Amino acid sequence: MTLQDELQINIVMSNYNQRSGSYSGNYDYIYLDNLASSSYSNLFRIDLKNLKIKTLDKTECRVLYIPAYGSQPAAILVRIPTGKISQTTKLLLDVYDRSTTFSSTLTTGSEVLMFDANYDTYSQYFMNYSGLSINNDSTDNGRFLRARFVPNIGGGNPSSLYTTFASGNSLRNGRVTVARFKHINGNVAVNDNGTFLDSTIGSYMMQSDFNLTMYQEDIKETSLNLGCKTKSYCMFIGAKTLVMASSFDAYSSGHDDEGNWKQYHIHGRVGTGTSSSSDYIEGFIRNNPTKIYKNEYAEIEISPTWYATTDFEEFNYVDLKWLLIFPSPIFAANGIPEITVTEKQSKNGIRLYKGEHEYPKAYKGSKLLWDANDESMDNTGLYIPDKIINKDWDWVF
Repeated sequence: MTLQDELQINIVMSNYNQRSGSYSGNYDYIYLDNLASSSYSNLFRIDLKNLKIKTLDKTECRVLYIPAYGSQPAAILVRIPTGKISQTTKLLLDVYDRSTTFSSTLTTGSEVLMFDANYDTYSQYFMNYSGLSINNDSTDNGRFLRARFVPNIGGGNPSSLYTTFASGNSLRNGRVTVARFKHINGNVAVNDNGTFLDSTIGSYMMQSDFNLTMYQEDIKETSLNLGCKTKSYCMFIGAKTLVMASSFDAYSSGHDDEGNWKQYHIHGRVGTGTSSSSDYIEGFIRNNPTKIYKNEYAEIEISPTWYATTDFEEFNYVDLKWLLIFPSPIFAANGIPEITVTEKQSKNGIRLYKGEHEYPKAYKGSKLLWDANDESMDNTGLYIPDKIINKDWDWVF
């Protein structure tokens, strides 16, 4: 096991806002799915298991290695202390020789929830209905879960996929849902805060092909409820990974006859990946006036839906490979980040002295200005070479 290179992961959030309300999580999580496309990917194993990720103070982050699947690259879910996150978050990426294979240090089952069709019994994770079946998968010699649209006239049983293991996490900590599909197409809706026979909604994505509905029109679109954002095509066709985020940041609270309520700044996003290089839709609703009485997320709903008939056999189902759910109090609350891998940045700083006396007024920000007297700003006769004065230092104190 040999350390080959020391790189840096830069996570820059757009539309950055400090949260108004509190959150209870000590950690945030980010799903790094674009490492394989970086200019340093020739140093990485295909499964990324020769990489370690640390904070800038060299504290190792817990990680979950997600394997590649078909054309979908491997990814890493990283747990980061919330105190280490800002609008521009930097992480250290240690690259070891390709013969090194690290194991995941982040386990599922508490904050991080996961269903994996290769290993898990689907009846322990989803409401049962006649449209569910487990099937062999030739792509990785594993399995996938098929969820087919089944008309439900009486309304007593679901006609789509509802989780039974995802509810209970606090709204104030946000939620990210990652679903890897072997097959997705046509009319599909995903709700990251769904309740069977109820009306709870978080981030809600609807992909529509009107050719497959009773309207029989040549219209295709993908929409997100938050901010009423729409794209004029179907975003998820074939083997795709869907990444959805939602955030509820409380700015007001109160009590009435119905109970305790809160009002939230709400943010939602859905796309083919985590970073701004992916295809995505994003919406913000600041100062949303709706009073929300529930303070926990419900379940995840994935619904092949809105079909005029069950005859569209190539469209009216989704094949789910795995489903990953985790909290995200800061990353999910802000705009989609730009995520890049660069060389590790070394920092240089300077302090200005004459004898034992330091001249703090010679600095402005990280710039060393001139040879100024602390009180009068008169020239002290302490001359500094231009190459030092004009340097943009990383720090001064």
